[in-house]
Amino acid sequence: MLTLGDLCAEPDFSLRIVDGSLPAADRVVDAVRVLRGTLWHRDPLGDVGDELVVIRPFGDGPADRQSGEDKDKAKQAAERLLRELARQRATALVVAVDRHGAASVPAAIRISAARLNLPLLTTTKSLQQWSELAPRLREYRRRHAEWQAEQLAALLHRLPDRLDDADVAVMQRVADWLAAALEGEVLVSDPQRGVLAAAPTTAPVTFAPLLMARSVEPSGAPSPNTRFVPLAGAGSGTVLAVTARRPFDDAGTDLTRHAAKVLGLIDQAGRRHHQVADTVRELKLSAFQLLMIGEEAAAQRVMAPLAPGLLDMESVRVYVIDCADEDREITARLGERAVADHALLVRCPVFNHLIVVDPARDAAPGNTYDPSDMPSGMASGTPSGTTSETAEALRRIVTSLPSHRMGGSRVRELGDVADAYEEARNALAQASRLPDRVALAEDRMHLVDVLPPKTARRWAGTLLHPLLTLPMSRRDQLLRTLDLGLEVRHKAAGRLLGIHRNTVTHRMNTCFDLLGLDRDSVLNQIVVSGALKIVIAHGHDDLSTDPEADFVAMVSVPEVRAWAESFLRPLKDDPRDLPRTLRAWLENDTHVESTATALDLSPATVRAHLRTAAPLIQRELTLDLDGDTLPDDDEHVLSGVRPLAFALHATTGRPLLPSRPVHG
Repeated sequence: MLTLGDLCAEPDFSLRIVDGSLPAADRVVDAVRVLRGTLWHRDPLGDVGDELVVIRPFGDGPADRQSGEDKDKAKQAAERLLRELARQRATALVVAVDRHGAASVPAAIRISAARLNLPLLTTTKSLQQWSELAPRLREYRRRHAEWQAEQLAALLHRLPDRLDDADVAVMQRVADWLAAALEGEVLVSDPQRGVLAAAPTTAPVTFAPLLMARSVEPSGAPSPNTRFVPLAGAGSGTVLAVTARRPFDDAGTDLTRHAAKVLGLIDQAGRRHHQVADTVRELKLSAFQLLMIGEEAAAQRVMAPLAPGLLDMESVRVYVIDCADEDREITARLGERAVADHALLVRCPVFNHLIVVDPARDAAPGNTYDPSDMPSGMASGTPSGTTSETAEALRRIVTSLPSHRMGGSRVRELGDVADAYEEARNALAQASRLPDRVALAEDRMHLVDVLPPKTARRWAGTLLHPLLTLPMSRRDQLLRTLDLGLEVRHKAAGRLLGIHRNTVTHRMNTCFDLLGLDRDSVLNQIVVSGALKIVIAHGHDDLSTDPEADFVAMVSVPEVRAWAESFLRPLKDDPRDLPRTLRAWLENDTHVESTATALDLSPATVRAHLRTAAPLIQRELTLDLDGDTLPDDDEHVLSGVRPLAFALHATTGRPLLPSRPVHG
């Protein structure tokens, strides 16, 4: 519909609303009626509803040669004309004048128009020009209708194909469209969520005082150029605010109303999508936490509605992506698109990490990576011969983000996700030293791989006997918590398992009490952790009558010594006798000050030795090297120190590892 505001914006008509006149920009204009002369009662008006009526009050020429009597008659005729226009709800009365301004309009007409609530305008076009312009009104109406159609089409083009894709970016596109269409500024805001969209970027500054005034006086009327429209279904606080270059007409009002409706739907869909997405994330995290405690069947049931068959594989690899200090959500969205339904991606509840459990469809547990073209001891890139699309996709993401790094595990059984996670984190520690910042688990053998299985099973079963003979549900709960609690700090273990850190601490204390071992001893923790790894890998046998003899026999076989020498070999190239420092550090419960005293070195020297040793043995020693102890000095992370302690013991006999519990 063509409105008075639209005609006022067209220079051809040279229209201005008279100051003090009734605001009428949104009034519809269906036609133009030009009335000549001053005694308008002589011309039958007929139907003038929604018409623009144009007059010249004192004749067509520049000079007024009418008598006083004729002027009085003209005033009376003007009064009758204005009454009839007001009665029929004509769009407005336009007075042709030489120049714009209220002073150019006879006072009698201004007073009558104000009294009758009839919009009054001036035009500097002559009546003859108006007679020529009137037939062109249809063309203006057609152009206006096309403009409205184009604007609505432009609005549709800014909408997503799926409601699942509705987000703040779509809201911003709609705001940009509306600001351009109305040649104004647009703001979508919510008291709790803040600015949702703004066009231009300075719009929040423009609307700040207006929104403040509106909050103080909600019923206060905005200016003719401003609209505040609540978003449908988005809550009473979410509002679309628009200020246009000219007063709102029907077209501007319609476009604003359409925009508000669309924005409301986008907001609803976006909030609903986020709610669903949050629920899906929680379910995936629950599935991962179940895998971490060995409940693979329960994890499969959780994931079945989300990704049927995803966890039905026997073997998996685990990848851990460290997002450093960057926004993890950006990387998570890239990762989710990359893995799709082929792998389980979760946001780590402890660190700024992403964890991916990737079913190894073409590999069996124990497969290793081909290291032929990789740095010694650590593979980088995609596993040779067992190419994983997931691994390659994640590698591309990590290499494109300079602050990121990734570690990956070997192929593990589905029930061993906790061990695979440990391997991936260990590999992560080395990733920053590799060109592409991607490190995969070592190809070299682990301690548990080289131990004599029968002897190892018998020793581990003896050491852990008080735990292994508990009822199954209680046993499995304590063993899984103990295993993870010795690998990561209690707070982290609690979040990974979905329990409180105090629960982790309580279970750990219960385990060590049952075993008859002092939990505060790092060497005790190392031995218990080693026994757990054996039970997880090999199970446990009948109890031995001499666990100490079993332990000595277990660590004395040539395979273990060869493994230990290989593990420690990188330390030999350093002239500072790093193994000596590491032995003393372990024997002094990893306290730097005590180690320094025992070796007659400065604490700074001990710390320097530890910093040097960690990358050489490709392990994080998880030490707060700016202090004497760990940040939580009652919790030690053993993924780095366990193999170190066993390797040193197997080659030198030190540190002495407690092979059996001391009861009483």
